[in-house]
Amino acid sequence: MFPKHYSKSFLTGDDPFFTFKTQEETSNTIHQEIVFEPKHEGFIGIPHGGLPMGLCIDAWRRVGAPDYPVHVRFKFGGSGILIGDTAIFSVETSANGKAPQVNAKVTKVGDKTPYLRAEIVSAAETNGIIAAKPSDDFRKLPYYRNCFVCGHHRKITGLQRRFRVHRTDDSWIVTAPWGDDADDFDRAAFFLLDEQELHPAALISIFDENTAWAGFMVTRSAGLSVKVEFTLLRPVHAQEKLLFVSEPAGIRGNPRSPRFFLASGKILSLRDPQNPEVVAYGKGEWIILEQYTDQIKTSLLPHDDWAWIFSKDDE
Repeated sequence: MFPKHYSKSFLTGDDPFFTFKTQEETSNTIHQEIVFEPKHEGFIGIPHGGLPMGLCIDAWRRVGAPDYPVHVRFKFGGSGILIGDTAIFSVETSANGKAPQVNAKVTKVGDKTPYLRAEIVSAAETNGIIAAKPSDDFRKLPYYRNCFVCGHHRKITGLQRRFRVHRTDDSWIVTAPWGDDADDFDRAAFFLLDEQELHPAALISIFDENTAWAGFMVTRSAGLSVKVEFTLLRPVHAQEKLLFVSEPAGIRGNPRSPRFFLASGKILSLRDPQNPEVVAYGKGEWIILEQYTDQIKTSLLPHDDWAWIFSKDDE
């Protein structure tokens, strides 16, 4: 059902990051079996949410419509997915003369409710997002060993980001650069969609974690994605310098013990450092789960430089 094949796509190309077994296919639907492996890990024991979201965006690019800019609505649910679980990845395109739309979902085998749903539609190009950069005064956040996005000791190449927190007068901003280090452009070769295009899965994965850190800085509690909205304005070149910028956007529940935190963010292109350009933006909501707060207290690296993130003092 996919008119386009991107041989360089790190997710679904000639050397795919996932293994697919097609179960059923028609002219506008496909159902494929996938297995989540250790290389897909985010928090210990579960896949990074950016990868299934990236699969949905990859499907949109292979369908070929709608064209940029697009708006994607993601919703997580079901009983969750663990490393080692098998799931069905399903894609359906609009038909019968309707406006182009791609619907995708990932459902764990045995579950009735999908782990992830995605709806991809055309978006208005005017966004009103201000392309401002924060100050250069920041502190680096700790990281995981094997996380697809922030893991620094993986056996298989990951995005290897190091997030940074900036204190403002009344809040926090979290950033992650791409391209500050020349090694990033070598790394980009592992995460392409096409010959010269950085895969949108890399963008949504870094965006997801960067934005989650922003919400964490208010609650000092970790959580899993519940809803993410993401607008992509144009393709991003593999050699393009980027800056991911996110900030808290509130909480839901009792302020003393919130159940959810919210955050928003944007991705800036720094092709012209004096005139940053917004290439994507979005927002999300995360459910706070104490087990993951406890996990990061025992698993973040460096071991001697993580406790400060649980202090609400202005450090």
